Amino acid sequence: MRGLTQGEASSTANPVLQLYCRSGGFLADFISGTYKVEYIGDPAVAPVEKVATTAFVVGDKLATGRYVIPTGATTTWTVGTHRAVCNYVMTVAGSTYQQIVEFEILNSGDFPTGRGYVGYISVRRAIQDEYMLSTDSVPTAQRYIYRASQQIERWCHRWFEPRYVVFKVPGLERSQLLLDEAIIAIEDVYAVWQTTTGQDTYKFEQYLYKVYNRYLDGSADLDDRWHPMLYLTDVDGTIPRTRGFAWPYGNQNIQVQGVFGFVDPEYDPLAGEILIGSTPREIAMVAGTLLYRYMEDPMLSSVLVHQPGAIVSARTRDQSYKRGGSDGAAPTNMSGDPLIDGILQKYQAPLAVGTL
Repeated sequence: MRGLTQGEASSTANPVLQLYCRSGGFLADFISGTYKVEYIGDPAVAPVEKVATTAFVVGDKLATGRYVIPTGATTTWTVGTHRAVCNYVMTVAGSTYQQIVEFEILNSGDFPTGRGYVGYISVRRAIQDEYMLSTDSVPTAQRYIYRASQQIERWCHRWFEPRYVVFKVPGLERSQLLLDEAIIAIEDVYAVWQTTTGQDTYKFEQYLYKVYNRYLDGSADLDDRWHPMLYLTDVDGTIPRTRGFAWPYGNQNIQVQGVFGFVDPEYDPLAGEILIGSTPREIAMVAGTLLYRYMEDPMLSSVLVHQPGAIVSARTRDQSYKRGGSDGAAPTNMSGDPLIDGILQKYQAPLAVGTL
C-alpha cells in the first residue's frame, strides 16, 4: 500500500498511485476504464467521496498496461486510509473488472513525501481487526506500520505487493532465465551490452518466451512464486532443447521490466487471466501484530510485549510456570516471537549465495 503526503498529488509527474492491467503473462492496455477516490479511514462511517467517478484519458497512460490514478490536490484531505476504485474492460464487449488501490494520506510532518511509504496493513483494517483503537493517533500508527512493513521486507528479503520494477539479471546461456522476484506481468525484456558510444539493446519479442506466473490463474500445484522464470520458445510456441537457442551469456546483461511481487492470487470466476493478486493476509496480520506491540510499548522496553518467546519461566509470589519444550523457549532471529517468525519463515526468499 502506497502513501501520499497531505498536499501531494498523484499525477503523471508523480505516479504514486497506479492501475496495473495484465493479460496472461504480460502488461496490456484496457479498452476503457474509470476511477473514483474515497476516504475510508473511519470504519464506523460510510465512505466519503473525494474524487467523483472519472474516465481514464490518454494522458493517464504511463506505458503499456500502466495508468496513473490522478488525485488532484489533497491539501484538505483527512490523514488516514483512502482507496481508489478502478473499473475497467480489457476486451471489446468483455466483462468489467475492478481493482481497489488502497493508500494512506500521511502527515507532512512525518513524511515530507509519501513516495517511499509502504504499508502492509491499512489504518482502517488495523482498527477493524483491533490492532489499535479508533481513538489512537493515526499519524503514530502510520509511522509504526511503515516501520513494521520495512522490517518484514528486510526479514523476508522480498516485497508483498505489486510493484513496477526494472532490473538486470545474468544470462546463463540457457533457455531458462531465472528471476529473484515473483512475476505478476512482464512489460519488456532486453539484452543489453556496452559499446564505446554507450549502451545497445535488443528487444525480445513477447512471442519468443513464456512467462511463469501461473499461480495467479489457479495453478496451485506449480507455484511459480517460488521459481519465477522466463522460458525461451520457438516461434511456434514449443520450448526448444537445442543449446543454441538460449538467453545470451553475460553478467547483468538481461534487462527485465514489469510488475513483480509475492502476492496471493485472487479467484476469478471468469478465468480471464487479468487479476493481479493482493498482499497475503498472513503478512497483513504480522504487520498488525507488530503495530499493536509498538503502540503498546513504543520504548521497546518490555520483553513480554516484544519477545514473548524469550520468556522461559515466570514467577509471582503465589504462582510460577515454566514453558515446556524448546520451541517457545528462546527468541528467534527476526521478531523474537516464534509464532510470528514461523509465519515469516514461510515467506522468506531463498538465500542467494555467490550471485553476480
